[in-house]
Amino acid sequence: MAAKSDGEYEEWLENVMSYYAKLDDTQKNFTIDCLIACSGSSQLCHLHAKTSELLHRDFLRLLPVELREHLLSFLDGKSLLTCCSVSKVWNDVINSSSRVWLGACIRSGLLVNKSIDNGDAKYWKSFFLKMAQRRHHMKTYKCFTDKTYNRNLRRVTAVYYYKGKVATASDSKIIQIWNCTNESCILTIRTDSSIAYIKFDDNIIIASSYLGHMVSWDAITGERLAEYMRHSGAIFSFDYSQDLNVVVSGSADCKIKIWALSSGFLYKRLSDHSWWVLKVMLCPYPAEKGSGHQDRHLLFSMDKTVIVVRLVSLMSQATLPEGLYLTTLYSIGLGYVDDVAFFTPGLYFDGEFLYFPKESLDNRGTTVLCKWDVKMKKMISESDLNLKVKALLGVGKKYVVVLTPWHHKSNVPNFIVLDKESNEKIAVWNVPPSKLTTPNCSRLCLGETNWLDGLDGKNDEGVLLTAAIEENCVYVLKWVSSSDEMITC
Repeated sequence: MAAKSDGEYEEWLENVMSYYAKLDDTQKNFTIDCLIACSGSSQLCHLHAKTSELLHRDFLRLLPVELREHLLSFLDGKSLLTCCSVSKVWNDVINSSSRVWLGACIRSGLLVNKSIDNGDAKYWKSFFLKMAQRRHHMKTYKCFTDKTYNRNLRRVTAVYYYKGKVATASDSKIIQIWNCTNESCILTIRTDSSIAYIKFDDNIIIASSYLGHMVSWDAITGERLAEYMRHSGAIFSFDYSQDLNVVVSGSADCKIKIWALSSGFLYKRLSDHSWWVLKVMLCPYPAEKGSGHQDRHLLFSMDKTVIVVRLVSLMSQATLPEGLYLTTLYSIGLGYVDDVAFFTPGLYFDGEFLYFPKESLDNRGTTVLCKWDVKMKKMISESDLNLKVKALLGVGKKYVVVLTPWHHKSNVPNFIVLDKESNEKIAVWNVPPSKLTTPNCSRLCLGETNWLDGLDGKNDEGVLLTAAIEENCVYVLKWVSSSDEMITC
């Protein structure tokens, strides 16, 4: 058959294409099969080249930079590293984008330094890789180190950590302040009775006893400052504010008392709890700190079934009850019909939300972490941690720290750090058994807490936890520095 002229061929091709467009999918596929069957090697090679170009087109390379970065922003760091191994082109494209790696750092819960040049993609990838290794070591017992100290004292009843120093109280009726860096004793104070709870800062030390009274000392000289007499039961918890010049105590006599911090004068006595007061907490009123109106504080108090929220303000520094204004705002109950479950030790306020744990009824044996909006007076979320929690030790913007019951098997961790959003276990450790001699868990104290808002490569250092353990010892858990970690690994 003679070949068609160019004009005839174009007319024929146009008719074929027009007719082909009207076919259904089955007919089109059959037509293609027939064309392939009658094609030679040259046509099949051409068809393979064309289909490969269409099916394996590198869209990442062809997309505009803005769309490319937007597409990659949906990937986590692990997926980005996988994409880097696809081809040299992909590796160059991904590693040249600071926005992509900065986003990966933020999505991983890392704190980023905004002052660093955001255009340095190499820096952000290196930072991500370093912190990814750090987080992996937090799960595999390579990130922390512990040490047990025998202070040659009787049973240690309370510990408290503050800025590189730890306070210990014992049945020997002795309080000691220790420097965690050089392990030296800075101050020793004799007490009148065994201590149930202790707190201190740069200026003052306050301790409460099982006999129902509190005493304050100068943190530098150890001079006795004031006594706060007294409750008829053990004082499990107290808090104080130097701005208000008040100290608030909660006791096993179901009472709360508010005292003048400097003199020990009793301002008020509150009797609206029907169970032991397990926790009191005094916090600056939200949005008030730094505004020049720091005379208003929120007072939280908790027993095993209810949390009471109050507003406290001091209108006069004179030691007169009329100068202290106290308003009960509302109460937070368990939300259960019957009192068959209770709050778990731990209460934290971040300036906006109040966090507290309670036993779960739906999944018995586990603990629910509650997030309460203090101003809006409503529950924001209740997250089942899928763990039986002994105590809630700390809450930050990114992480939650809990202590679970000690297990006799050495490979079962009881110190656990959870991602606050996903409940993923971020870090684990085995802390020796410690009896909770008070409902406020005064024998346990979290150390540095800045890392709870996210790791930044610098805040993962220092003391992580202090605890009074059996055999009259003090247990200290510390971070392994990043440089030492690299050497040992």
